Amino acid sequence: MDQLNILDQKILNVLQNYTLETYSKQAERLKISPQTMIRRVESLKKREILRFPIASFIPERVSLSRYGVMFSISSLHQFTLLQNALSEHKYIRAYNRFYGENFGIYAHFDLPPNTEAIFTKYLEYLLNEEYCDSYFTMKSMGYRLSQPEPLRRYSSETEKLKFDVISFWEKRLTKSTTLPRLPSAIDSNLIEPLHFMLLRDLTTSVRNGTTIDIRSKQTELVKHYRDYYESLAKKIKLTDAEEACLYNLSSFFDTKNMPKNENGKIIVSDAAKVEFGRKYYSLVFNNLITNPRWNFSRKLSEQHVTRAYFIENIPEQEKAQLFRFLNEEKIPFQTAFELFDKGIFLRLSMPPYYDSKINYLIWSSFKDHKIYSLDFFGKHGLYWTFEFDSYDWVKKGWRTDDEWMYDSVIDKINDKLSNGTYGNYKKDQEAYLRKHIATNGKSNGNGNGVTATTTQPPTEITIRGS
Repeated sequence: MDQLNILDQKILNVLQNYTLETYSKQAERLKISPQTMIRRVESLKKREILRFPIASFIPERVSLSRYGVMFSISSLHQFTLLQNALSEHKYIRAYNRFYGENFGIYAHFDLPPNTEAIFTKYLEYLLNEEYCDSYFTMKSMGYRLSQPEPLRRYSSETEKLKFDVISFWEKRLTKSTTLPRLPSAIDSNLIEPLHFMLLRDLTTSVRNGTTIDIRSKQTELVKHYRDYYESLAKKIKLTDAEEACLYNLSSFFDTKNMPKNENGKIIVSDAAKVEFGRKYYSLVFNNLITNPRWNFSRKLSEQHVTRAYFIENIPEQEKAQLFRFLNEEKIPFQTAFELFDKGIFLRLSMPPYYDSKINYLIWSSFKDHKIYSLDFFGKHGLYWTFEFDSYDWVKKGWRTDDEWMYDSVIDKINDKLSNGTYGNYKKDQEAYLRKHIATNGKSNGNGNGVTATTTQPPTEITIRGS
């Protein structure tokens, strides 16, 4: 099996902590030549360890609310069924399998305002179809952070163990008991299709002759959207979203006044590039983007234990202290934190040496808590980038109709079930699939009729609204 040496590990660590820096600057931090840095990075990409730079977006700035949902299951095949069902939702953001007191999936959704009822209907569908045994929902308060593991020293194993976690943990009690003020949402009248196109492309990796990502230069982005505009203009039939993009881009890439080269391509003026940066790039990059990082495979590099802690019934003052503590003190582990209306979600990726120590600290500090292990490998953990097509540019608002948020989602789930594209199952699991295909009026593929089994009515669970 391919292995990472010390320099590879250092490079991954620097890429995570200084994602937006040039390779030359990153090489300087490592005291290696830029040529060595580039050669090593390309090697990591070729070995499929290092993938591409990505970023997250702040849902509240574009009038979306984040919801966390803990789905509990009792049989292994529910993992695959639930994962595929979650993947069809228009506003899914991420999910991970978890293990511990219960087995299940922890998922994030970024929902438009006033959609709690239709979202509950979707969750109840998953419950009725036995994709899960129960679910627990919570609404984010907008306070979250995600930090990579800080740069560390590699001279000896003993230096890794010098961190005094107990003294460090006690510092949280010295922090302010009030939360900072959050920025408000961007005025929808200021948002144009190109803003959301940028938001989509800076939170993923898009290929259109070149790679577009969070590290892309503004000149590369302008060229990308110019080419996109020209490809749209050649289409006979455009979707509603494409029509809005075409109108928006036509006002920026003024085809009448901008010169063209011998191949008929628009030559964007320097003034237009400056306008692009001022009007579009700066708003997205400075107000909507967060947590730039490299996407890489943990299969060879992960030498840590990843724990998730969900803490309930915690006083508001302690919530504020814990948020400020993690934000200001920079715990030397990869960290993710989210403050919900019903509690706190904390994720730490740490060397095994610290696992029991942290667990003891959580156990002794908070009465109501649950500890889980998270699974990030393969499709056990997925992340979705910004969904451009969920916005209605005519109405200037998110799509919240039943057809978009429920009917089309359920249709895709059922179609995949009937087509057998939800993975392979053992014989004892095939009866489960046949039952649900028959329940939804679908053929099971072999002509055999299956009688639907009546299930017990689910426990009613509601989402706490705004």
